[in-house]
Amino acid sequence: SRKSEKRREKAHRNAVIAAVRADVVRRDPRCRCCGDVLLRTGEMHEIRSRAQLRGKAPEEIFNSRNCVMLCHRCHVAVTAHHVELVPIHPDEGANGKLDVRCSRDGG
Repeated sequence: SRKSEKRREKAHRNAVIAAVRADVVRRDPRCRCCGDVLLRTGEMHEIRSRAQLRGKAPEEIFNSRNCVMLCHRCHVAVTAHHVELVPIHPDEGANGKLDVRCSRDGG
């Protein structure tokens, strides 16, 4: 049925997110924006948003090239578009170095 198919899709998506989160937590013990140590408060952020990747498979949205760990404060700033995270080497994505850019409005 459609309901059971949706349930399987959601379970698959959640499994992909959990696996990627575990990899990204290992790779990023510090906030990729400010450098603070992430104890239990790290939040995973997608550099290319889910809205930009709408309709793509979970593996294309949630992967180590697109996801970084941020502290809550930086995650709020990035989500509000006060700070932009740009991969220096686009082919490496978040697995490489990031350029942290602040907006001109000082947000």
